[in-house]
Order: sequence, then C-alpha cells, then structure tokens
Amino acid sequence: MKPTVISAALFASFLLAGCQNRHAQLERLQAEYTTANKQYNADCIAPAYGAKGAEAYLKGTQPKVPTPQEEAAHNKRCDQELKQVTSLEQQIAALSR
Repeated sequence: MKPTVISAALFASFLLAGCQNRHAQLERLQAEYTTANKQYNADCIAPAYGAKGAEAYLKGTQPKVPTPQEEAAHNKRCDQELKQVTSLEQQIAALSR
C-alpha cells in the first residue's frame, strides 16, 4: 500500500511540474510571437497597404521607389520574418493541445 501511495504522489508532482513548465514555455512563446508578429506587420504588411506612401503624400514628398536589389532584400527579410511567425504559431498550437 505504501509504495502505491508514494508512486501516486510522485506521479502527481511530475504532472504538476510538467504543467507549470508547459505554461511557462507557452507564455515565452506567446511573448516571442507578439514581438515577431508586430515586427512583421510593421516591416511587411503596413508598407504593402500603402502606409509609407500615404505618409509621403500627406507631407507633399514623393515616395522613394526601391531598387530591384532593395526590393529583393526586403522580400527576403519578409519571407524570413513570416517563417519565424508561422513557426511560433505552430509551436503555440502544439503546446495548446
């Protein structure tokens, strides 16, 4: 009887520790996701919807047209940021199950 009680207590403590660790990991991933998603939106989404062009228009200046090299570098950076955001989303979904 005594070994069964001890085993049950150990099992319960491992479950509790696992839940706390999982919760901490989920919070860390959520914080990383918030930062990465905010950066991705600022770098890639907002410019695609004309946010920077609208600013230039309201100030009365011409928006800068990027060179093909700048465009390629921007697209590469946006692809990397999107991969990071997507990876974090998948990790959060896996931990949330």
